[in-house]
Amino acid sequence: MSEVITPPEIPASPLPSREPDLPEESPGGLSDGPRSRTVRGLLSAAAGWLPSIAVVCALAGLALYGHHNDWKLPKFGSLAEPSTVETVAWCDSHGVPEDECINCIPDLIEPAPELTFCHVHGVHGCVLDDPSLAETKKPVQATPADLERAERALAIRPRRENLPTSQFPGSRIQFASIDAMRRAGVDVEPVTRRAMTESLNVAAEVLYDATRTAEVSPPADGVVRQVFVNVGDWVEAGQLLAVVDSEKAGRLKSELLAALSDERLKKDVVRRIEPLAQQDAVPRRRLIETQTDLQQARAAVDRAVRALSNLGLTVDVDYLRSLAADEANRAVSRLGTEQMDESSVSGNLIGVTAPLSGRVVVREAVIGEVVDRGTRMFRLSDTRVMWLDLRVPAEDAMLTHIGQEVRFQPDGQTRQHEGHVIWISSAVDRQTRTVRVRAELDNSDGHLKNEAFGIGEIILREEPDAIVVPDEAVQWDGENTLVFVRDARFFEEDRPKFFVARSVRTGVKQDGFTEIIAGVLPGEVVASRGSDVLRAQLLKNNLGAGCTCGH
Repeated sequence: MSEVITPPEIPASPLPSREPDLPEESPGGLSDGPRSRTVRGLLSAAAGWLPSIAVVCALAGLALYGHHNDWKLPKFGSLAEPSTVETVAWCDSHGVPEDECINCIPDLIEPAPELTFCHVHGVHGCVLDDPSLAETKKPVQATPADLERAERALAIRPRRENLPTSQFPGSRIQFASIDAMRRAGVDVEPVTRRAMTESLNVAAEVLYDATRTAEVSPPADGVVRQVFVNVGDWVEAGQLLAVVDSEKAGRLKSELLAALSDERLKKDVVRRIEPLAQQDAVPRRRLIETQTDLQQARAAVDRAVRALSNLGLTVDVDYLRSLAADEANRAVSRLGTEQMDESSVSGNLIGVTAPLSGRVVVREAVIGEVVDRGTRMFRLSDTRVMWLDLRVPAEDAMLTHIGQEVRFQPDGQTRQHEGHVIWISSAVDRQTRTVRVRAELDNSDGHLKNEAFGIGEIILREEPDAIVVPDEAVQWDGENTLVFVRDARFFEEDRPKFFVARSVRTGVKQDGFTEIIAGVLPGEVVASRGSDVLRAQLLKNNLGAGCTCGH
């Protein structure tokens, strides 16, 4: 059978519609005509006004709430513990439940002691005079050393005073609970003892000790022939530093030799004439003339010796008179150069010696240089002791006195050098308004350098066992310096939790601690971190009409 092949079907192409065009409908079922566009515009305008309408409604609601609640914010306690707000009335003035407020209901606790102002120590209810006022579990006593320390600290310089008529000291700042105190950010620290130093810290400069410093110059005009030392060398008093060839020195040595020779001659003449005069072999007048010539020769020797002494040369004239002429000549030629090799000595040479023991800090002598008397060749200084020049503000100068201990720390160093005040100027610098104070420092190790700068500390007093509290525990209420002392029975069950405002006199601050001259005793506990919260509550309690809880 033959297979029948069927041709594939060809799809018919669609014919164009002959129906009339109709307008499309919008999603809301409205046609896109003038009416539809108007509706959409109104809706868009309303949407733009919605934020403003919401703000107006919120302000209206806030005004309504404020009107009905006498414009008071909700209490923090009601936000934290909403279950108690409905059952416990709250004292808005003191931040505790009304029925537990010891400020509003004093009968809830023993009355606070009456505080009298101590005019000796400047505090209200002085625990140094009456230790029973201290908030400690066990009775404490102020030691005689505490009283002496307070007297010393108050006498050394003025301290900030408290207002005697102030009502803030003795006030009780209460918390609803220990947890409430912690939530307020209040922490406590005990009153302790530690070493404290009160001092004046001023700018200071290290200088050479002028009483141990010398400017060395040649004893006579001349030419430098030799130099034996250099900068940094240590020399002893009398040590030869240099040699100068001086025409003047040679001339004076020659005059001394001539005077010695003339004296020797005149002495021989007198020795020969005296026996003859006694035998009347020569006239008595001749003896007197020779004796006069001898005296004049001796005077010439003395003049030559003094002239050489002015050059710094020491001449033993009796020793020279005892020598023969040749020996005396060699001895005079070596004057001033005794420390040199005899083979290199000439009559014109004169030595330049050290007037004191010290270190050569300046050398300006150069071989072959022509120098005059007074020209500086060397500068020597005994650096084992240095001066410290301190500039003390004029208002603090009255705190300094001779013999005070001084500590100095040069810039860039960690080691302190110690000394004592040796001089206080009687004048105030008209430009800096400071008074110069000079101290003497030991420098046997050589670490101090001339003209080094740093901080000088003049010690006013050192207290090895001072009473201290943390710096953040001290507050100022506008009338008094206060600390807030925790009630000694703070942790007893069913006892109100409160702190007592205590006025204090403060001393020096050091390493995060403040010295308490008077006001607290060791064993008491004070608010440290967060003490400003207690200060704020104290000031709030004393504003306006006081308590508003109705008691």
